[in-house]
Amino acid sequence: MRMPAAQRRTQLLDTAVHVFAERGYHAASMNDVAEAAGVTKPVLYQHFSSKRDLFVELLTAIGDELRETIDKATADAAGPRQQVEQGMRAYFHYVDARTDCFRVLFGAGARRDPEFASFARSVEESI
Repeated sequence: MRMPAAQRRTQLLDTAVHVFAERGYHAASMNDVAEAAGVTKPVLYQHFSSKRDLFVELLTAIGDELRETIDKATADAAGPRQQVEQGMRAYFHYVDARTDCFRVLFGAGARRDPEFASFARSVEESI
């Protein structure tokens, strides 16, 4: 049975996180992602026009997820000190729980590309 498009896209993004975290952006290929996801390259290209497009979508989603995690953790802070403490706890919990996501956003060779590096800087500045 064929997987619905939205579910397939989510599966491909989840798989790509692990591939890029393990191999880095420059060493990973669309073939690597397709193979790890158990699909053909044409199926992958139905969802993402290029490796760059896939990676930018990952960076955006991961950055949004990290910001949201910290925002939720600090929403009820009684003051600046508590906000910092809760924010740091949430940040390190995220790094521990979502190591591959963290590696994709702040490592994985992303800093070598100016566009990719701007995603990481944007997240750093907002948290």
